[in-house]
Order: sequence, then C-alpha cells, then structure tokens
Amino acid sequence: MAQNFPLTIETRFGPAVIAGQPDRVATLDFNGADDLLALGVQPVAIRYWYGNHEKSVWPWAAELLTTNPLVVQREIDLEALAATDPDVILAMWSGIDADMHTKLSQVAPVVAVPDGVGDYEMPWDARARLAGLATGRLGEAEVAISALNARFDSLQTANPHWQRRTASVAYLWDGRLGVYGSGDVRPQILANLGLMTPAAVDALVPEDGFAVDISGEILPDIDADVILWFTSQEDFAHILALPGRNVLQGGEVFVDDLLTGAFSHASLLSLPYVLDRLEPALNAAFADRDTPVDLTEGNNQ
Repeated sequence: MAQNFPLTIETRFGPAVIAGQPDRVATLDFNGADDLLALGVQPVAIRYWYGNHEKSVWPWAAELLTTNPLVVQREIDLEALAATDPDVILAMWSGIDADMHTKLSQVAPVVAVPDGVGDYEMPWDARARLAGLATGRLGEAEVAISALNARFDSLQTANPHWQRRTASVAYLWDGRLGVYGSGDVRPQILANLGLMTPAAVDALVPEDGFAVDISGEILPDIDADVILWFTSQEDFAHILALPGRNVLQGGEVFVDDLLTGAFSHASLLSLPYVLDRLEPALNAAFADRDTPVDLTEGNNQ
C-alpha cells in the first residue's frame, strides 16, 4: 500500500506534519516498541514501562530488537531524546500533556492520539494502524492486523460457548483492589473473542477512566462468567483470602507476570502470546468454576 509524503496526521494537540517517510523513529508509548518492531522498524528511542527485561522489551519482542535504542524513563529527558535525532515521535500511549507535546514538537513531529480519544483508550488495531501510517508502513500494518483478526475469528468459531458470556478483568495490585472497564485494552481483547464486560462493571468505572479501585464490599459487582485476576505479587494467596470472595460464582483465571504484560501491551507481537495461553485457560475455567486456573510458573502453562 503506497503512502504519500508529506503526511499530515490530526491529533488531540493539533496536526503532526511528517515531511517524508521516517528513517529514525522514536516512541514514547509505554508499549510502543512492539508494534514498530512488528512492522520492521528499529526505533531509536523506546519507553521503559515496567519489568526487568533487557533493553526494556519483553520476551515476545526481544529477538526482533537488533539495535540499542535510547531507553526513555517515565520522566522524559528531552535533551537525550533530541540527541537520537528522530524524524518522528510516536506518543499515542504515553501520557503526555499539551506542554510536553509543545516541547517534543521542537524535536520532531509528534503523533499523539486523535481528538476525543484518551491516551490509553485506543484499541490495539487502531494503534498499530496509526503507527504504520506514521512510519510509511501502513500496508504492513494492515497485513498484520488482518492476520490477528483472523486468529480472533478462528478462536470464536472454535469456541462458540464463549459467545455473549461475560468476563471481568480484575486486579489486586500493590494492595489496591479494582477492575478494568470495557474501554480498556484488556477487556477489549476479550471482547474480540466474544466475551463481554458486565454492565455492572462499566457502571463502576468513571466515564473518563479505564479502571476503578473498589472496596471488598462491592466485590459481587464484578462477578462474571469468568474473572481474570492480575496481581503484583508472586502468588494469589492474597486474592484467595479476600473477604467475600466466596460470593463470586464465575470461573477464575490467575494470570502470571508474562501473560499480564502481554495483555497490557496489547500489541501485534504480544497478542499471539495472549491467545496461545488464553484459550486453554478460559476453557478450563468454564469447565470447572470451583477450581481457579493458576497460570503462574509451575502450574498450568
């Protein structure tokens, strides 16, 4: 798919004008390295999110990164970023504000989210497509998106019992109990498989938010046919010990660190990993609602 430059991309902060197909691409997205690597782009700068992984990329992306990009921390070092001499800066999942956008635009054109879209609201395919457009690789992005959509469709066909069932994505992270709304990337992945976020969950999440912390007293409001649990701890004993957890009637899946990260990245590279591990876990949870499916190391893999 041929693309013409110069290219203007409208964003929430105004237009980004890219003079020619970029050779040097920086990303400030917390998950941005994945999609660029999937499209054949070696970024000159990437953003550290979390985890102790070499060059800050996770295992599903590690073999594709063959250079040594600048790793930008949560606080953006403008001088160090400028020294990488980028032709374009991707910042769709970055948390930048208007002031930072102005500063970054003095370095290179900045591709942020479209107007009216929150920083962490863009579905995986929209982010991949915009990354492809901005880098002159829209054709490659469309091929990769089509392949993943075919995989989602295949899983739906193979698992008709998933359709229109409900699924909640909950967390107990650093002592905070909460749940993600349907606008978040994690439930969006499940929606691509036919699993819907309960209306009671969406009613809890603020209109301008993607998740909400809750108290144990309203734990019944997150009940669903299946509940996926994410945690910052190495095991799930603290979840098993939650007061009132016995009111939950749905099957449960305890998600390990790598699968949690793959869900959260929701990228062209991480999603195949998600789907490989998720299908057997979901089916086990539906088959036996009384026994949580534990995906941590040494258990169901």
